[in-house]
Amino acid sequence: MKSFIATLITAAAFAAVGIAPAAAQTVNKAAHKTAMDKAKADYKVAKDKCDAMSGNAEDICEDEAKLMRAKAEHDAVVKFDNTGNNVMKARGNVIEAEYDLADEKCDALKGDAEDKCEMQAKSTRDAARDANKAK
Repeated sequence: MKSFIATLITAAAFAAVGIAPAAAQTVNKAAHKTAMDKAKADYKVAKDKCDAMSGNAEDICEDEAKLMRAKAEHDAVVKFDNTGNNVMKARGNVIEAEYDLADEKCDALKGDAEDKCEMQAKSTRDAARDANKAK
């Protein structure tokens, strides 16, 4: 009898663990669309401010705007549409935007410093990609 009860408790625990991830996934299409539209509008405003700049400063500004948009879109996915691979894809977009910004900042450097900066940016990106795939 004790083993039967222990088996039932164990089965219930495994069932609860299996149900928890499914219950945690949510989709709120209207809120998701609103958040994505806001991210797009905020990006456009930020990018328009960059147009007054020139050279590397303009490029950095644009990459910062792209990173801001990627983070906002990631937040929207996490909050309102965290089903399937959506979160992993959104995080991948943030990783690429972070890399693009870091790489653009490296362009302001010269010689060995630029090479080291670019290697560090690639290394950071690759580690983040690996961590994202592991989740």
